[in-house]
Amino acid sequence: MTEDAGPLPPAFPFMRLPLELREQVYSHYFHPGDHLVRNPVLEAKGFYGGVYQWDLDVFYVNKQIYRESKRVWDRENIFVKIATPWPTAGMYQVYLMATDGVSEQGSMSMSESSSGHRELPLLLQAKSENKINHISSEGLVPIVCADSKAAACKAHHAVVQIDSPLQGVEPEHMVIMLMDDLPLFAKTWYYSALSYPMLNERLHATFTLRNPLKEEGHGDDGAENREEEGLGVPISLQKKLLLPFEHVKGLAGVFIHGFSRSVRSELARLQAIPIPTLQQSLESATDLMLAGDTALSNPDSARDAAALEALDLYKKAFHAIHILIYNRTRRVMADVFFHDAVAHGRYAGQTGMTIRVLLRLQLVARTVAAYNQLRQWDDSAFWGMRSINILTESFSPSFEAFLTHLHNGADVGFIYVRTGIAFWHMEQNREDWMGELISYADDPMARSERLWEVAGRFVKPAVREKARGELLAYGVPKEKVAELFMSGQATTRETESVEVQDGSGSSDEDVWI
Repeated sequence: MTEDAGPLPPAFPFMRLPLELREQVYSHYFHPGDHLVRNPVLEAKGFYGGVYQWDLDVFYVNKQIYRESKRVWDRENIFVKIATPWPTAGMYQVYLMATDGVSEQGSMSMSESSSGHRELPLLLQAKSENKINHISSEGLVPIVCADSKAAACKAHHAVVQIDSPLQGVEPEHMVIMLMDDLPLFAKTWYYSALSYPMLNERLHATFTLRNPLKEEGHGDDGAENREEEGLGVPISLQKKLLLPFEHVKGLAGVFIHGFSRSVRSELARLQAIPIPTLQQSLESATDLMLAGDTALSNPDSARDAAALEALDLYKKAFHAIHILIYNRTRRVMADVFFHDAVAHGRYAGQTGMTIRVLLRLQLVARTVAAYNQLRQWDDSAFWGMRSINILTESFSPSFEAFLTHLHNGADVGFIYVRTGIAFWHMEQNREDWMGELISYADDPMARSERLWEVAGRFVKPAVREKARGELLAYGVPKEKVAELFMSGQATTRETESVEVQDGSGSSDEDVWI
């Protein structure tokens, strides 16, 4: 301390606080969300979901604070050890692989053993020569530690061992994760199994319960624990440790040790429930989308409430076709699941992939409409431009013809129209939206005039007046609206003349909101 510095303020009398308040402080101090670290260095090591890094210096203040804080730590941070045959990065390749960011060649590769038997996809073998573009870290499974540190850990409440007998490999690589992250781990495993249908039938999983507090000699002998089988772990905690794996179905073998009989039976019952079929997934998404349309246009609901209800239903519709929405992140999962043809129902005779593309376009158009109704122009622009940029990168004459014949291109057209509405409002109030507009400064498409110009290629005569009506409803001047979609008529006639390969055309069904 320098001569000019004033005296230090007196220390806060922490120990004078009631124990209940001190425990609240410890709880906030250890909260996992405040200690999750993500950075390129960790990603380079294979930790794509981040690593929890706690500062445990509080344990060394004095004996009383150690006892109090350790009790909170043990109560609120429950750990699970995952043992796999693959190194850490390999585990992520198996369980966290989605269609976004995976090379097409790599994701579809299969290898043959010297005996001629089909082996696991190359990506599942964690070979160092496989170059993988991983999906973003958002939504992936965080871990606590791996390898030697994980092997030395004794504070875990359960062990999940994964092995592949056909591959002749043992679960020798360890990862520690939080129990609260198990649902995310199990769900990503679920999506991997959808992408690789033979994955689970080649894997065994062994679930072993532990009670680290008993092993340390200071377990609780309370009434709740005395009611439990064996290890004295409460049923509620056992369920959190085991039941997330209800999503992991069709394993070659499941072995459970130490868990209560009732919890084991419940897991078996849940794992026996089949996953929704391709037809069920598409039908469910369609029904949810139509329910969202009804909510959005409900005259008895307040405008904002109707739009929020619709957005929730549209998000559920995306989820039904394995597209996960979280804030501004959209992750497309399980492409392989949609490669088959639909045998029955409203989409009989069509491929699942085609219907999924159609539903994605319809849901994006409706999502932008709902954000417009909320006057959330930035969100409208974000979701609209995200899809528009993807479409722009994919454009070719054959792809444009394909889009034009998906319900006559109306869904694509309304993505452009509604995104243009959002940009028009931000352009009219430039000072309020300057930051948002600057973020699109390098995108020549991010202008209302340009978006409406391109919309003319897809907005066909059957829906042209309705598109103009929507523009007028959002305040676009009548003189401006009258000029729109005229220059696109020639392009529209050209694309109308292109038939799909089977010679069938689409109906003029009105599919916009």
